[in-house]
Amino acid sequence: MLQDYLNSMLLSITDEGDFKKLEKSAIEISKKIIKDRSKIVSYTLAAIDPEVSVESSVIEEARSIIVKNWKTFTANAKDTPLTFIRAVILEALSSISADINHSLLIWFSARNIVQYHKLIGKEREILLEFMVKLGNDINQNANKEWALSNNDTLPKTSLELKEVSRYALNDDTLKKYLEDASGPTNSTGVKNFESPNSVWPNSGQSWSHQFAPRAAKGIKTAIDLSLKAIVAVVNENKNTVQSSLNKALESLQTEISNRTSSLQLRSELLWWKEAGYSSSMDKSYDELDNNILGIVLANDYSFFIPLIYPKSVDYFLKETYKGLKGNATEELTLEEFFKTIQKHTEELKSILPEEEALVDKSTLLNFVTSLIWNKNELAQFEELLGIPLDIKLSSKELTTWLFHDFQLVKIINTK
Repeated sequence: MLQDYLNSMLLSITDEGDFKKLEKSAIEISKKIIKDRSKIVSYTLAAIDPEVSVESSVIEEARSIIVKNWKTFTANAKDTPLTFIRAVILEALSSISADINHSLLIWFSARNIVQYHKLIGKEREILLEFMVKLGNDINQNANKEWALSNNDTLPKTSLELKEVSRYALNDDTLKKYLEDASGPTNSTGVKNFESPNSVWPNSGQSWSHQFAPRAAKGIKTAIDLSLKAIVAVVNENKNTVQSSLNKALESLQTEISNRTSSLQLRSELLWWKEAGYSSSMDKSYDELDNNILGIVLANDYSFFIPLIYPKSVDYFLKETYKGLKGNATEELTLEEFFKTIQKHTEELKSILPEEEALVDKSTLLNFVTSLIWNKNELAQFEELLGIPLDIKLSSKELTTWLFHDFQLVKIINTK
């Protein structure tokens, strides 16, 4: 991200050493925020807002890290210090986004609100490109986990087994053992091993008593050497086959489990949609005031949906809302939405438990929660979210935004 900002002339740096100082600062910030999921959210919300306050604790914290690594930062970036700081934060966020858990936090924090910030020109392109990549990567992961592939064939497995190259008896060794079993010396007058037969065949019974055990030992030794070579290759091939078979069975088990879970979830969602029943409110959605239908629906839907899900899930929610409300395209301003929420605070407290507000910046859901628990006032909205109250959204878009924020809360609270 830093390089993108530099290439787009959004940062003015002439010394490569100064650039490395910013990179070092981004690394420090990334190490700091991965220790606290809520910090990833706060840093994301600050970084995507070009009008974030310079007095924000997130901005000040990031600035202090940059100054520590670049003593003359204030003098060198006096015209655009906020752009420098936000670019460093974005670099830190980009560096941790390879981890799916971190990318989900960034994605859900920014995906809805980023379009309403006053981003222009190259910076808008950089940020939207970053968001699109996050979304595509998450969607690809989701498709795998939801087993949405149309490929019904199992992966092919190929094995490379070894041939038994040594299996014949060692004639020379066997001959030497039999020579020693036959008499004290061989034809050249020497013994082969330590304890040959002490007498010759013409000694009668005493010779035969020594011949049998010595001959048996020699035959066994020669055969054992041959069998050992065969067994070694057979065992190695057995391990190869077993390992390959275990991997294939594990893959098959995972495939079946994923498909079963996916089908079960689809069945539950279809049942939920047809039943039109809110478990959180213990009543039909038809019985709810239309003004709070969206937030209750988003909450209940989030209960079913895992943290990682494909894009189609959002559209299912929109269609569900449309089926319940009929006209899902009607628009209302955020101010109108909040004013209706304030009329149902006691009812909503059952699904929105009291919680700590995020540092400096707030998500839409976090602000709603703070509003109904009297921790924030409506007049603080623009300061906390950085967007105007007169923004208009369709009811289904607002419901989807709230659903994303419910997913974000789940990620933050997942141990």
